Amino acid sequence: MAKYTKLFVKILILLSFALNASSYAQTGGKLWGNVFGDYFYKISGDSTGSSNQYSSYPKSFQAFELRRVYLGYDYIFSDKFSAQFLLEGNDKILTSTRLGVFIKAAYVEWKAFDNASLSIGMIPTPSWSWALNEKTWNYRSVEKTIIDMRGLGNASDLGAATRGKFDKGGNYGFAFMIGNGSGQRPELNKFKKYYGTLFAKPVTGLSIEAYGDYEPNSGDKNKTTVRGFASYQIKKFTIGAEVIQQTQQNAGGTDIDIVPFGISTFVWGTLYAKKNKPVLNAFARFDYYDPDSKNDTLGYKENFISVGLDYMPIENIHFMPNIWINSYSVKTSSLSEKKADVSARMTFYFVYK
Repeated sequence: MAKYTKLFVKILILLSFALNASSYAQTGGKLWGNVFGDYFYKISGDSTGSSNQYSSYPKSFQAFELRRVYLGYDYIFSDKFSAQFLLEGNDKILTSTRLGVFIKAAYVEWKAFDNASLSIGMIPTPSWSWALNEKTWNYRSVEKTIIDMRGLGNASDLGAATRGKFDKGGNYGFAFMIGNGSGQRPELNKFKKYYGTLFAKPVTGLSIEAYGDYEPNSGDKNKTTVRGFASYQIKKFTIGAEVIQQTQQNAGGTDIDIVPFGISTFVWGTLYAKKNKPVLNAFARFDYYDPDSKNDTLGYKENFISVGLDYMPIENIHFMPNIWINSYSVKTSSLSEKKADVSARMTFYFVYK
């Protein structure tokens, strides 16, 4: 009897270790990040363009640059609670004369329901971070989505959010958020920004998304943004389109609204794969953007073009020769013509996780 008792105790001890190991396997943290940058040479244009990436550089300017450095830490407390802390450094954030970093995300997420979660802190917004558009475009390392590139939203904001899915397959879902509206900057007023997006994948390969946000302000001023996105993906080919419009009420004066409008289309696909892993991709994108579609007498309409290749010698390492073009067309003959900004680039991108 003693023999079997000892055996039973040993089995209990082994089960205890196994259960504890399983528990520990569900908790803990993971460090991750990514880096992308370029060597670029400005072929055409001057330093009087818009606020885009290469508009401020004169013709023949060349440099190496880091456009984005991410250092993130994901932590799982339990099957219900998780958190993320993310630092970002880029070529626009300077501390004195050196590249600096800022807090991009710092939030805790509670899976309060089977198909939905709640988050609070500095949270990725539904504008593009918790959306289909940036993920499907797939080449943030080459350029931002149109809403991000044209400064019509925030990647993250300090507030509270919920996101989830309507069905078990995850083909229909949502994300809603209330935030300060100031992104990573401190809040300076009492008004808040309201975000919402709905997405659907009704058939294999097809994705659609409808997004909107509203940000009130004092003096009968407010901003309303609407965005529609659709894409179709098969194994080696993706095509997508996005339409964005923002109404900035009374931003140009009393009863004078400013209405930026843009359309972005893109395509990318695999040219060569090895052992079912892509080695060489090609991508192309065209954007049309009008900073104020209600005003035909001031400003310029802009067209953005990017075309390139993506060579992946191993997974998570990318070398991408590409052309970056932003051209301008005058709205009225009273304005002078503006030269297109054209840069040739060798973009590098690597992910560590």
